[in-house]
Amino acid sequence: MVGKLIIILSFVLALAATVAYFLSKEKEDRANKLGRYLYLSLFFSIVLASGILLSNILSFNYQYTYIWSYSSKLLPLHLLISSFYAGQEGSFLLWTFMISSVGVFLLYYTKKYDYEPRTMAFYTLILVFLTLLLIIKSPFNFIWESFPDVNPNVIPPNGRGLNPILESYWISIHPPILFTGYALLSVPFALAVAGMFKRDYTNWANLATPWVLTASAILGFGIMLGGFWAYETLGWGGFWGWDPVENSSLLPWLLSIALVHTLLIQKRTGGLVKTNLILAIFAFIFVLYATFLTRSGVLGDTSVHSFVDPGQLVYLLLLIFLIAFTLIGLTFFAIRFKDMSKVKINIKYDSREFFITLGSVFIMAVTLIVFFGTSLPLFQEILGKPKSAVETSFYNNWNLPLAILMFLSNAISLYLNWKSSTTIGTALKNSFASAAISVVLTIIIVIAGVHRIDHILLFFSSFFSIIINIVFIFRTGRRKISLAGSYISHLGLALLLLGALTSSVFVTEKHINLKNAGTDEALGYKFTLVGRNRIEKNMSDREKFKYHLKIQGNGVNSIVSPIIYWSDFNERTSPFFEPGIKRYITKDLYISPIGITLEYPYPSKDLGKGETYAVPYDTSFKVSFIKFEMSSMMDGGGHSSSSVLPMGAIVELIDGSKSVIDTLFADINMETGDFKPIIKNVIDKKYKLGFTRFISNPENIALSRVEISILPENQDIAHPEEVISFQVSTKPFINLVWLGVLFIVLGLVLTIKKPSLDNGKNINN
Repeated sequence: MVGKLIIILSFVLALAATVAYFLSKEKEDRANKLGRYLYLSLFFSIVLASGILLSNILSFNYQYTYIWSYSSKLLPLHLLISSFYAGQEGSFLLWTFMISSVGVFLLYYTKKYDYEPRTMAFYTLILVFLTLLLIIKSPFNFIWESFPDVNPNVIPPNGRGLNPILESYWISIHPPILFTGYALLSVPFALAVAGMFKRDYTNWANLATPWVLTASAILGFGIMLGGFWAYETLGWGGFWGWDPVENSSLLPWLLSIALVHTLLIQKRTGGLVKTNLILAIFAFIFVLYATFLTRSGVLGDTSVHSFVDPGQLVYLLLLIFLIAFTLIGLTFFAIRFKDMSKVKINIKYDSREFFITLGSVFIMAVTLIVFFGTSLPLFQEILGKPKSAVETSFYNNWNLPLAILMFLSNAISLYLNWKSSTTIGTALKNSFASAAISVVLTIIIVIAGVHRIDHILLFFSSFFSIIINIVFIFRTGRRKISLAGSYISHLGLALLLLGALTSSVFVTEKHINLKNAGTDEALGYKFTLVGRNRIEKNMSDREKFKYHLKIQGNGVNSIVSPIIYWSDFNERTSPFFEPGIKRYITKDLYISPIGITLEYPYPSKDLGKGETYAVPYDTSFKVSFIKFEMSSMMDGGGHSSSSVLPMGAIVELIDGSKSVIDTLFADINMETGDFKPIIKNVIDKKYKLGFTRFISNPENIALSRVEISILPENQDIAHPEEVISFQVSTKPFINLVWLGVLFIVLGLVLTIKKPSLDNGKNINN
């Protein structure tokens, strides 16, 4: 109850602070001071609410539905803390906490430059919506409120815990970084709207630039950490699958990167005023759009990352949130459009600003492509059509030409001066050596087997951009390393795409099947399954094993240990897989388990109702599964020990033109789960039959299956042997992707500077 009251108080404080800031004049007045005090009180109330939720998680207070749903006493401390934001309610609170924290810095930042009242008015309005959302979707709802049939006096002894896929150290890192980036992108929006309110189209841009750079660095880093998490944990072999929810976080980052470039042009030339305002507005709008797509449930059928449907009221509020801030930004833009049009700047085609603008246009084109593909399921729902995700080839085919043009425009622009005093011919002449080296490297790539023209052009443009940016890093970095920030970022982007292209074009892969102590060969390596050992034995809700593969060949002699485990989370109906990765400087050897089957030393077959199996020894003899016989289990009889009960599989035994109905039994120990078949001889045959496994279907017990085994007459029942299927692949130069990310972030960080304002005065041209 205390948590709910604090959330309500936070909403009241946010609303009051917003009103106070709107009533404030352009100077330090009583309303401005009141707004500041109210905002700081709001910040502390949100911190308090967050602390209460975290303390209840750490004390295992399962009277709260949210805590029961996502935490467990079995979780280690870092995962227990991460359950704070594992669900919708907690992620909303984390986002609110991040925005309120950033707002404290923004408050004093804007106070210093005389931008506080209007900026904080629009910024605090964001918190009005978020705290209202937390009132409706509260992490402090009691379990008996969510489940009316639950006795309020009975608190569950333990929680359900996290989805096993989320039980990684990456969950402690990736979401907080991502939400920090989201929170930082709200600042340029507030500054842009405040700038339009004040008719100041220059100072807002100077003030926003450090925030845009910081947001781009942090959000980009967070996105790629998510990619690394997928690569390291999920086992599908990639780091980016163009999933709609993945794309939704990419959209605001793309616009923030475009904004970084166009803000630079405004600083240098005074141009692109309207472009910068629109980009600042939509970078934040796409943050809200990402939140709507991810948490409204609209992508539940097309994305593996989407949250479940939060309910009609939350869906409506998220939609209003999105529409309201879109209207705020675009309304101010429309009102000030004529005023902004007074700024006329002539950008010449042979200037650096022209090519940077061109590069920004390409980034915006990529954004539109990703937006269309990501939003298609939403458009389909609006039109009443079946929802389906866009194929990954759509993104690759449309974005690849734009990537080529981006790299070429970036490389050429570096040899052009601002406001033009060089020609494109001179720039091409100066870049000739770099182009020549790029051609040689591209020829090597073609000889290595690349024949698609678009891939060849992307290789060339990547090499071209990498070489020229390295040249400029050395030229400028010798004077001052911060001057090389932009070149380092561009180098990083080229390395990232080069690594992605190389690892996909030159990937080699093969399936292998291994039994214990068995061997198989693939890609020039010999793989031996030398055993397994159980890990996380203290976790009673799972059975988790490391399977140790010995790798020999190509100068390698090492062990890689992919993971297979069964969890109560899906009632142990199917295993979860995690890959094993052997890392080298030039490649990764990626070993992903993809399936596990049981193999007996005699024929066996799993059958559904009505399915028939012909005995391999005697194809005239067939076994057809009719139905289960469970009457003895229902009666609880059949054995002296009530914990051991018989289960029967009624089968039709067909021998040529003759058939007979019979029942194959197995004893099930209800306490241990042990399954003991009762083998039955087949009259006039040299083999026996056994009901050796019950394959449960938890969604529909009637669809459960049986496994029937055919044993030679001298063969006793044996335990099945595991056969593990692995997909083995090599990923050449995948490390360029991770190196590229680090360079992108490092370059953006190096370019962050304090705004150069004339004591906060308007310096419009």
